[in-house]
Amino acid sequence: MKKEDSKILEKLGKDPGFKVPDNYFNDFNSKLMESLPEVKITEEEKPTLWIKVRPFVYMAAMFAGIWLMMNIFNIGQKATGRPEAKIKENVIKNDNQPKTGLQDNAIMNYEDSVNANLEKAKSIAK
Repeated sequence: MKKEDSKILEKLGKDPGFKVPDNYFNDFNSKLMESLPEVKITEEEKPTLWIKVRPFVYMAAMFAGIWLMMNIFNIGQKATGRPEAKIKENVIKNDNQPKTGLQDNAIMNYEDSVNANLEKAKSIAK
């Protein structure tokens, strides 16, 4: 291998084949600057108040939406929740008011509470 490499070097020589013209780098910078197009520098526009405040407004709207959704689901949960829990809540809230038949039997099933409310409504209507 080395013999073949030495034969190639003898044939071609060690000359790279490329040469830089004389004084090429002396005026290289000025030639390069002349060939570049002129760049117009514009001033950056200052952001408006809306652009500065917009992320905070969006975040506030997001939290307001989450709060509303939680309240809607909470209301739906109370309406379809266990009636025993509702009756207990009413007993605790109305502790200072005079007790009625419904509050004496604080824990009852749903059908019993509906029937008791219907009877109470009928007696009021008479």
